[in-house]
Amino acid sequence: MTLATKITIARIVLIVPTVVFYIVGMLAYKLYLPFLIVSCVLFALLCSTDFVDGYIARKTGTVSALGKFLDPLADKIVIVVMLFLIVYFRDFELFEYDILVIALLGGLILTRELTVSIFRAIAASKGLVLAADIFGKVKTVLLDVGVAFLILAGVNDVIMWIGEIVFFAGALLTVYSGIRYMVRNKKVLADVSAAGNGTAESSEESAGTEADDAETENAETAVKAEDGGAEE
Repeated sequence: MTLATKITIARIVLIVPTVVFYIVGMLAYKLYLPFLIVSCVLFALLCSTDFVDGYIARKTGTVSALGKFLDPLADKIVIVVMLFLIVYFRDFELFEYDILVIALLGGLILTRELTVSIFRAIAASKGLVLAADIFGKVKTVLLDVGVAFLILAGVNDVIMWIGEIVFFAGALLTVYSGIRYMVRNKKVLADVSAAGNGTAESSEESAGTEADDAETENAETAVKAEDGGAEE
């Protein structure tokens, strides 16, 4: 396992104390603010180091398929987990059905990231490159900032409103950037699908060839057996 991949896994592990401090802060009234601040700091640390593992992997030439798959997910996993807890513990007032909207957007975010990460890993394994754009980076920043504000939403209404607005903007941009990503890389995605079909066809041809060889061998054996019987 490469150093970059270890850092990525460490970032994923850091999700645990981030979540624990938030839950304790929401349940322990007297420790409310200190624990939420610690949770917010850990969340910010986790998100701000997102570039470190990728930079080390490129710098040391140790880019791996596992790292490419886990790195984009680390930040999104903590966002979805924290979002679930925020929705569970708080009653937002931006929209009448805002909790349902936030939960739905959280599901869309996770679906988008999983889909893109899977395609990216498959493409990388076949030597293909999926081009990224500025929208992906902007939506990540918006989601990170939005969730950070939502963690501290109980401090005052201004922080809550900023968090909700920034998060919703990031979530909508996530959906848009996902669609844009697929459209921009449709040719590469088509090549990946074609390569997959080619592999399947090759496997079928190989299996057919092996079956034909086996039948030929059996026929030759039968002929030899008949010849042997005739000689006797």
